[in-house]
Amino acid sequence: MILVARWVTDRAGGGQNFRGQHGKAYLFHSVVNIQQGEAGERNMTTGRHVVRDIACRQCLEVVGWKYDRAYEATEKYKEGKYILEQELLCQVS
Repeated sequence: MILVARWVTDRAGGGQNFRGQHGKAYLFHSVVNIQQGEAGERNMTTGRHVVRDIACRQCLEVVGWKYDRAYEATEKYKEGKYILEQELLCQVS
């Protein structure tokens, strides 16, 4: 199964300047071939957010999360978008 995503490029730095628990991460407008977990509040480095884990639909491995809600005004652009952690993805040829 291949995850397909649409890259965020509408802010300075695009969708590239993010960190997850496992290192470098990327912000996307949309991702397909995933399952979404239950929403919950998390304290993150950029403030408190309502997020849900996202997993590969085939292998069920968690690959990142979706932002449902951001409480800080400066973080609202993340709402409805997805983070994929580079370390949790595998290369498919």
